[in-house]
Amino acid sequence: MTALRIVFVGMTAPGSRTLQRIRTLREMGHVVTVVPTHPEGATYEDKPSLIERVRYRLRVPGDLAYANPAIRHLLSQAPHDILWLDRAVAVRADTLRAAKKMLPHVRIIWYAEDDMMNPHHLSRWTEHALPLFDLWVTTKSANARADEMPAKGAARVLFVDNSYDPAVHRPVPVSIHDRRTFGSDVSFVGTYEQARAQSLADLARAGFDVRVWGNGWQRLRDRPPGLRIEDRPVYDVEYAKVVCASRVNLCFLRKENRDLQTCRSIEIPAMGGLMLHERNAEIAGLFKENETAVFFGSDSELIERCKALLTDDQTCLRIARDGHRAVLAGHFRHEDRLKLILDRATEAVQ
Repeated sequence: MTALRIVFVGMTAPGSRTLQRIRTLREMGHVVTVVPTHPEGATYEDKPSLIERVRYRLRVPGDLAYANPAIRHLLSQAPHDILWLDRAVAVRADTLRAAKKMLPHVRIIWYAEDDMMNPHHLSRWTEHALPLFDLWVTTKSANARADEMPAKGAARVLFVDNSYDPAVHRPVPVSIHDRRTFGSDVSFVGTYEQARAQSLADLARAGFDVRVWGNGWQRLRDRPPGLRIEDRPVYDVEYAKVVCASRVNLCFLRKENRDLQTCRSIEIPAMGGLMLHERNAEIAGLFKENETAVFFGSDSELIERCKALLTDDQTCLRIARDGHRAVLAGHFRHEDRLKLILDRATEAVQ
């Protein structure tokens, strides 16, 4: 593909998958200018102000890093081929209209890994801008149905599977110290949600050593013995060490996001970890049950699966190995996904 000039708008906090996509685009040879959507130094752990929380509830988020004027300025200074919004919910319709007026051939792409039919994710600014996108990309298959985002005004919707970064999501050596620091019989990396908290507590009560990393877990007050809540997230190398130092890696799906797959669905096997994943037809189309991943459909089955796996090291090693091979053999890299998206976005103007 010819090198493209891209204005990339998104959250650039440490550990962000947005940063992974930016780096990958540059490695692919594209010229990428970044417009952050949050102030310099922002992290995922920052607590929003009262005003920000109110605006979030009203679905009119503030432009905390002045992304809208930055986009206008960049596009007025030099021609660009792509304006990429990576879940940039504060960018307004008038900014996109101005972009098209300045550069009629610029392709405007939306990319998000959330369920944008959920009002918590779809800001009023984004909703008003829907008809202006040349390509709306989602990792939620339901959003691509005719009665969802297309019915809201997104003219071209592309569903894509999740992807991974080979530079980050890869097997890493773990020392004895790493196993003590990061490992467990059963591990989960992700944000608090009541349903998954209940499942993890049930596992611990059944006698398993369970370790949890992520944000929001201070909300879980009842912590049975055996359930270790680290009360912090892990990113990049630490994330890989958790996966590689743990015997079983859980992949829960976020119910409010209507997940059928999530980024961890690809990242865990990419790092060589044994993945125990909530069962559904979509994930079963990506991984073979009991061959490249293990699935469960209820808390009782989750407990049964953990019992079986933790008493059979050879099966654990085989499934983890074959899951890793399946990801490497498939088209799951960020580069694969980004090439597809850019091809689709630019095909109408070739």
